[in-house]
Amino acid sequence: MFLLPPEHLGRVRPLFRKMELHLALQALLAGEVDAPVYVDDTDHPHLALTRIQSRIYLAGKPGTHGVADAARKVFLGVLMREALREGREDYLLFYPDASWEPFIKLMLSDREPYLRAMQHYTFKEATADWRGILPEGMEIREVDATLLAGNWQNLDFLTDEMTSERPTVEDFLAKSFGVCLTRDDEILGWCLSEYNIHHRCEVGIAARTDVRRRGLATMLALAFVEMAQSRGVVKVGWHCGARNFASGKTALKAGFEHVADYPVYLGCFDPALNMGQRGYFELLDENFASALACYEKALSLPDAPEWAHFGAGCAAAMLGETERALAHLSDAVEHGAEDGDDFRGSKFLTSLREDLAFNLLLEKLDKRKMGKQR
Repeated sequence: MFLLPPEHLGRVRPLFRKMELHLALQALLAGEVDAPVYVDDTDHPHLALTRIQSRIYLAGKPGTHGVADAARKVFLGVLMREALREGREDYLLFYPDASWEPFIKLMLSDREPYLRAMQHYTFKEATADWRGILPEGMEIREVDATLLAGNWQNLDFLTDEMTSERPTVEDFLAKSFGVCLTRDDEILGWCLSEYNIHHRCEVGIAARTDVRRRGLATMLALAFVEMAQSRGVVKVGWHCGARNFASGKTALKAGFEHVADYPVYLGCFDPALNMGQRGYFELLDENFASALACYEKALSLPDAPEWAHFGAGCAAAMLGETERALAHLSDAVEHGAEDGDDFRGSKFLTSLREDLAFNLLLEKLDKRKMGKQR
């Protein structure tokens, strides 16, 4: 694999035709995003590999075993090292279609990322006037220098997202746009543009956890699209995981339509964290035996994430392995778990609620929480 000189980016444009819904790539090809592109041949490339933030893209045609090995060396030796230096622990690997999966398995071999289904929505027409559903005491504001000059309690909730794609807040204000929802001196949510290019943009949206399930994200999306259209944007895209039902429903409620499904691999660069994450997704997918195996493998590795003890307990409980579940949950408590409500509220632990040992763990957690509140 060779690093493609920036002046030759046009040579890989045909390779990315099947991935036009990924606006980050279009921004890269237009010179709006600075990211290295590696190819199998600099003069006549057939395969391209690049990283934009936490997103890694493969495009073109899957190569031979030798090309997969070369791509692996770039992934581990360059892309992973640079991502870790930037403080990025995980990645999403995008590719054109399922025909790439044997190549990716060769390329990543022992890295064991998790295959997930993603969805893409595009805006069709507004379903309501957001002004008519704005709750009393809340305001929709444009994200601009005037807003940022205000005395907000949690301004970093907004500015962290503004700099997730753009290098600085100032660069965001110059090239992107968005709206946020406020109440008194608090920022409750935001909806920001991502990868603005060629009269297109994508949506980045979030609401604070304590105000979710009240239709506020739908309202934010409606206000955002209105602003986008006033700025000449004609196509607004929305990506989310197929299992992120809340995000998909919000998109539909705001007037977006579901237009595409595509696969993506999710992974963490650290092996223990990666296996813990695999366990989490297996648990969500109700593959409890696989979830338990992943969690226990994560716990056998150096620097295992402490939350894997709780996940392993949940998976074991769902398999009816009570003693194994209690052993993992006890380890979770010993490794710093603090809130018994997480144990009480888990749908995966309902079988343990009458168990004496489980309730003793809850008592221990409650005492620990009360002691910290004093």
